[in-house]
Amino acid sequence: MAQDISPKGNHLPSLEQLSALAKGRVPQNTVMNTEKWVKIMNKWRADVNYNYPLESQDKDTIELQVTQFLCGVTSKNGEYYSRTSLKNALSAISRYLQDVKPGWRYSLHNKVDFPDLYARFDGLLKDMKKKGIGETKSTDGLSTDEIRHIIQHETLNPNVPFGLLKRVFFWICILGAPRSGEHVNLLASQLADTPDGIIFKKGQQKNDQGGVDGNQFDLNIPFPPDPPGIAGPNHDISKFLSLRPQKGKCPYLYLSVSRSANAIAQGKWYRDKQIADRTIRSMFKTICVECNIDIKGKNICNHSGRKTSIFELFDLGIPENTGMAITGHHSVGGYRAYAKPNNSHKREALSGIKRKNSINESDFSQSTSISESDSDFDLDESQEDSISNVSSFCTAKEIMEKGSCINSASHAPEEDHIIMKKRKDYKYKKVMIVKKYYKNCTFNK
Repeated sequence: MAQDISPKGNHLPSLEQLSALAKGRVPQNTVMNTEKWVKIMNKWRADVNYNYPLESQDKDTIELQVTQFLCGVTSKNGEYYSRTSLKNALSAISRYLQDVKPGWRYSLHNKVDFPDLYARFDGLLKDMKKKGIGETKSTDGLSTDEIRHIIQHETLNPNVPFGLLKRVFFWICILGAPRSGEHVNLLASQLADTPDGIIFKKGQQKNDQGGVDGNQFDLNIPFPPDPPGIAGPNHDISKFLSLRPQKGKCPYLYLSVSRSANAIAQGKWYRDKQIADRTIRSMFKTICVECNIDIKGKNICNHSGRKTSIFELFDLGIPENTGMAITGHHSVGGYRAYAKPNNSHKREALSGIKRKNSINESDFSQSTSISESDSDFDLDESQEDSISNVSSFCTAKEIMEKGSCINSASHAPEEDHIIMKKRKDYKYKKVMIVKKYYKNCTFNK
């Protein structure tokens, strides 16, 4: 890393140091993803008796066997991987081959170099979508009431080591909107305690790694000041930072809780060691469960914190350019994607349509009395001239107005009668239209 090869003064970096820089340019999460899918692929290859490394084969064989893997692999419980996961797998294998196969300069995504792989994988994804297989479930966020409930819950008690750690984690989720994988690599130096409040500094992000073609500026997120007399996020984070080992060497933000009661009593709450990765990666869900938040049927993970934060920005009506300056999005489309309505939002919207168009049962208290007749009928010949323009597709107003012209004097003020005959047997039928039925209708003038 840069801090390991940059002593003061001019110097000549070794080849090993330069190689370390080239290797370190790849984000750790990318490395972990690649290793994960290579392990899954090798397990599949052993199961199908491909007992030799993929990288030892030629281009055509690699194309065939990668296609077979994508179409034949299943999870440990025998279920299909999601379609998004399979696309990630293809990217991971492509990166792996570029790293380990000498002279390999291909990308498995290139449909010109790998037409069969592209066509078959494209067909697989479309077939899975058609059959409803492998849908990716998006991350769910929390409501404003749930946020308030968690902040006030005993689980996030700032007067005990683990409670304070969880409280700081939650504040960073809601105010800093980090991505799921960023939590593991957060450094204590990214939180600057200033007189105006905490400033959360993001040097690298998923979409901003820096580099030759990247942005060389940090993303700074100033947390709002605490209300007077209230211990808010700035107070909690400042307290958390002050309780770190004074001469500690671990740079990471989230440290393990001290196991010694005496040490805790002496103010030494945390050890000079990062908390386990698996603990950090499940922290948000753990907090929700311990705070009795109903997460049944929801996809809750650390990324839920980022989604919750962006939900709140949208609800507050924050301008998009300001919201993007907080979340680090480069495009409005990417930012708006977090506001995509979920099933609850869609159900609520459709319920509004239902309520708006609902008809009370009282509206049917006086129904129409219509005798049985075919919809295909003719008017009586003696009345064709006077109401020749009346048809089965007339509006209610037209029927009542034209019907009343036939013989309005002989009818009750609330009723209009039209004498009709059936086309088949020419028996006269009387159709009664009760105006009261249309009392809630609006007619065109």
